[in-house]
Amino acid sequence: MKSTTTNSRQLDILGNGSHQSAQEILTATLKRCQRSLGYFSVFATLPALVLSNIHEARMEDIKRTGATVPEGTARSSERLNAVKTSELLKRQSKFRLPHQNNFDIVPALGDNDDCPGRPIAGGSYPAAAPYVAVGDTTGANNTVKAFYCYYCFYLTVDTPGPDHVYSFILNDLGPNPKIEVSTASATFSPLIYVLEGGFPEACPASTGGFAGNGLMFRETTSRVATINSQAMRRLPLNVPLYLLVDSQIRDAAGSYTLKMEDVTISQPVTNAIDDPGFFVRQHYLDFLGRYPDEDGLRFWMNEITSCGGDQSCIEVKRINDSGAFFLSIEFQETGYLLYRAYKAAYGNLPDAPVPIKLNEFWGDRWRLQQGVIVNQPGWQQVLENNKQAFLNYFVQTPRFNSAYPTSMTPSEFVDRLFANGGVTPVSTDRSAAVAEFSSASNTADVGARARALRRVAENPTLTAQEFNRAFVLMQYFGYLHRNPNDAPDGNFEGYNFWLNKLNQFNGDFVGAEMVKSFLSSIEYRQRFGP
Repeated sequence: MKSTTTNSRQLDILGNGSHQSAQEILTATLKRCQRSLGYFSVFATLPALVLSNIHEARMEDIKRTGATVPEGTARSSERLNAVKTSELLKRQSKFRLPHQNNFDIVPALGDNDDCPGRPIAGGSYPAAAPYVAVGDTTGANNTVKAFYCYYCFYLTVDTPGPDHVYSFILNDLGPNPKIEVSTASATFSPLIYVLEGGFPEACPASTGGFAGNGLMFRETTSRVATINSQAMRRLPLNVPLYLLVDSQIRDAAGSYTLKMEDVTISQPVTNAIDDPGFFVRQHYLDFLGRYPDEDGLRFWMNEITSCGGDQSCIEVKRINDSGAFFLSIEFQETGYLLYRAYKAAYGNLPDAPVPIKLNEFWGDRWRLQQGVIVNQPGWQQVLENNKQAFLNYFVQTPRFNSAYPTSMTPSEFVDRLFANGGVTPVSTDRSAAVAEFSSASNTADVGARARALRRVAENPTLTAQEFNRAFVLMQYFGYLHRNPNDAPDGNFEGYNFWLNKLNQFNGDFVGAEMVKSFLSSIEYRQRFGP
């Protein structure tokens, strides 16, 4: 793969034709969002002035460390990248650009006898004009022979009869939504149930399968099985769902009528990640570790859906939506702070260019992220409480106590933190960190240890220095759910490639096509479907 930018229509996040830097995009989007919503959670990002300062500090640090490619070797480096890129990424993470894949955005109308079933057409279905389908399970396959229902007191339900499958994504619910399956047969009593999708094999690919992802089921009463309004509101929005019309009696089959009303259904997609609502929802989970708040979800979905059918516009909005999660205040003050705490405490891992592993990141990030939704009332205090609690916990872990025995002097303690972070502090920064211990001759004070670590982790030079490195690492943690050197890579070549690329573009993830490549990689897309 060559990391090239197409010459076709270039749109920024605002839909303009000119190419903008990441900083310009973020600033423009922030202003637009403040005008339209007043606030929204994920992209209540750093003020423009702070972004500018971070960007300048980062560039100065890159210049000092020589991370950018010297002008005299830029062309030879570009040729090297062009030769290595396709082979490297094909071999390691199977990255491909959208034009190199043959993605089916809208699936063909399928048979409802087997998974993934018949997609329900997108649209709004009020009570006056419900979605209606007529079917007959006679002669159908037994796709699911049993399922585990974790919303039903963890029951395992046997379903040995022939079944039909319907796939859909709920976008919204009206005041009285329901799903109803009725039959005129005196011998057929349909059992209906819903499976949660959004991952490979969520709906069993062959006959006689077991599904461990059941959400709810309803039996027939008076020849009608109904998922009523109360039950419907327990179904997740913006998540692929599978409705099965089945039977608990072997070979019991018959005709039926399916009716769905007071619901809004997304347009069908072959891969769940191509649905705007699921795409945004998954970013909240992958990068912020929480479900989306309503305002944020609506804003980011609208950024994509406002493109209509313009695929070039959709691609650009998806890229900028995605990059914004890393750049948001919520992530910078939680996930990125966690990264910097590990960097300051321990430096990089042995024989690795990164300071933290995925299991460490996932194990600790909840301590910083829990309850934080930027711009909701009291969020600053929740964040501050989380920071203090996390850092007090962190400095009492066996690993930290082993690396920093309490017999160390305050100066030794602080100097080691800065050294591990790879930062030579200005005298005022160093003095402020040492002063957290007051006049103590040792570092036994837990609170002082936590405050000193925080001063180093929040040091502007360290923040700027690690920004691109953390950005690349979070591509692996967030999109691929693995360490950069895990299989299929086996080393840090891919990580180093993207870090060099991002540095060459001065941190512009759009120009470097980094986010674009991860989003369109086979490895990422296969998390959610074909």
